[in-house]
Amino acid sequence: MNFFVLIILLFFVVVPIGQAIAKAIETKAARESLPREPEQAGRLEELERQVMVLVEQVEGLHENQEFLTRLLENRPKSIPPAHSEEEVS
Repeated sequence: MNFFVLIILLFFVVVPIGQAIAKAIETKAARESLPREPEQAGRLEELERQVMVLVEQVEGLHENQEFLTRLLENRPKSIPPAHSEEEVS
């Protein structure tokens, strides 16, 4: 019986406390790694803007791919033979 109480205590008390401590350490490290100089902040903003442009371009490519896939799925199974110039004359 004491074994089960120990496991319940471990999962519901010790693990959440450990997760909270780990998150606090991670948050502190993230705050310390932020750029302090205005030049670095400007470069970071430019990088974010360029990433957003890339995201928009990838979304456009995805939409084009979906369109072409639909066209290929809806095309007729057999394509009639093309008429050569000799047959037309």
